[in-house]
Amino acid sequence: MSETKLVKTLNIYQKLQKCRVELQGEKLKKSGKNHYSHYDYFELGDFLPKANEIMDKYGVASVFRFTPEEATLTIINSEKIDEKIIFTTPVTIAQLKGCYAIQNIGATQTYARRYLYVMAFEISEPDVLDDVEPDEKAIYESKLIDKIKVATIKEMIKKTNSNEKAFLQFFKVKKVEDITNGLFTRVMDALEKKQKENEEKEKKSNIDLGI
Repeated sequence: MSETKLVKTLNIYQKLQKCRVELQGEKLKKSGKNHYSHYDYFELGDFLPKANEIMDKYGVASVFRFTPEEATLTIINSEKIDEKIIFTTPVTIAQLKGCYAIQNIGATQTYARRYLYVMAFEISEPDVLDDVEPDEKAIYESKLIDKIKVATIKEMIKKTNSNEKAFLQFFKVKKVEDITNGLFTRVMDALEKKQKENEEKEKKSNIDLGI
């Protein structure tokens, strides 16, 4: 029997197991780094492209769905679409500082999606991390700020006439790009305080001048 015919005779459980075994044989590397808790973890991009290739090979499709209460990953037999395995996890929308509501939802979706794929394909972690759940808040806060936040800080430094070198030394970073999301709020609070002080001084100066 050819491999193609053999695949078509497999049920969804057999197909998923073959996907798991083949993915297990891949040399997956963790690109995610939690500097706060000092461990590495799998990001979606570390395993999802290869998982999709393997699912396509064995006639399997995956569908991710998300609600504010629950996320599901459905593994479907493409040859017999009534054959499905559903993985679920309850969710709570993350509340990350310095983020819009949609960014909090996106972060939660990413975590839930990653968690469900790890569950479905039984992607293993080193024993030392088996009982450790990634802290999404800590992961977010440990990452460097994006280009928009970099530009915002630089504009505020210029606007407040701050000494950039002294400012960076105070926050113990070499350049603005080294600021983390966790530090961003403190940095902006300091700059906004300086801006308010400058405005108060200017207002007082204008009053003294009778303007």
